Amino acid sequence: MVSESERLTRLINQTLDLAKIESGNADWHATEVDLKALIEQSLAATSQLFLERGARVDLELPEHLPKIQSDHDRLIQVMLNLLSNAVKFLPPNAGWVRVSLAVGVHGVEVSVADNGPGIRARDQQLIFEKFRQVGDSMTEKPAGTGLGLPISRRIIEHFGGRLWVESQPGEGATFRFFLPFVQAGVATVSSSEQGVPVVEKT
Repeated sequence: MVSESERLTRLINQTLDLAKIESGNADWHATEVDLKALIEQSLAATSQLFLERGARVDLELPEHLPKIQSDHDRLIQVMLNLLSNAVKFLPPNAGWVRVSLAVGVHGVEVSVADNGPGIRARDQQLIFEKFRQVGDSMTEKPAGTGLGLPISRRIIEHFGGRLWVESQPGEGATFRFFLPFVQAGVATVSSSEQGVPVVEKT
């Protein structure tokens, strides 16, 4: 379990990080990123969490994937947030998380699905707001700092992408993010005009 002092330290660091992102003062290091290798690295970093929960991890990754222009460390940050969120409310010794990667004409889509309790429709936008934690739909117990998802969404949007969630109570949740095959500052994704990006699987 994370101690209260560790949680407070993480909260302070994430608050500072988000403030830098929102003010335009964050450090970004855009390079070519091997997204497949990045996902595998993220899973290795969170493997102990899954072992402690007795959870299974399934991977659906293509053999060949074009590199994308992004920030390796920032995308690691996004993946660690999504994976740690997924494991929080998994049923002990019966949970699973499925990480998949799909390649399309305009970009790539990563999804992190779980068989947890799910997220109610009325809460699905709240979880992307600062300090708005939504707990287990069964226990109402929140966990974390309430900043991981807002930071993750802003990171993805910085590179012209989109991060969203699909869920039904009692049926788990799937977090997805889309990143285009173009450099930051060139692409824009309008959720109101385009809806969810369509990615063709290979």
